[in-house]
Amino acid sequence: MDWGKLGGPPRGPIDTRPGYFSNVHGVAIDPATHHVFVNDRNNHRIQVFDENGKYLYEWKINADPSSLHLLYIGSGKTIWTYDRTTNKMVEWDLQGHLLYTWGSMGAFPGGLWGVHGLSVDQEGNLYVAEVDAGRVQKFHPKAGANPDFIVAKPIYSAWK
Repeated sequence: MDWGKLGGPPRGPIDTRPGYFSNVHGVAIDPATHHVFVNDRNNHRIQVFDENGKYLYEWKINADPSSLHLLYIGSGKTIWTYDRTTNKMVEWDLQGHLLYTWGSMGAFPGGLWGVHGLSVDQEGNLYVAEVDAGRVQKFHPKAGANPDFIVAKPIYSAWK
């Protein structure tokens, strides 16, 4: 099954009707509700669908120049992404309310530059793949860190 229509540049005029996309750049599924979250990057929004492709709701991600990459939903039941414009990791609740951001641009250890992929292991270590820095980084939570500010562990791991 598939759903959606082309909704913007480079091949046509911007069309922000529900179910129209311009540069899909991440998909995540909430395992509790089976809602499908789609990063409609050039239209600066996250669109949410049921598992059969029925449009449910969306939220806007500030106007230009926001440039979101990837989506991740872990056991914390929030959604994380990376904003290439601000070079920050960004966390929202599943209704689109901004919760937290962190990061700064740089090729130095701990800096973020062009994150295009992320994963979290069962110990809570965060791995990011950066296209601009040409590297992978591993971040591990400090002992006693507030779990509200940590990218949540995966819901299931093949490592069990």
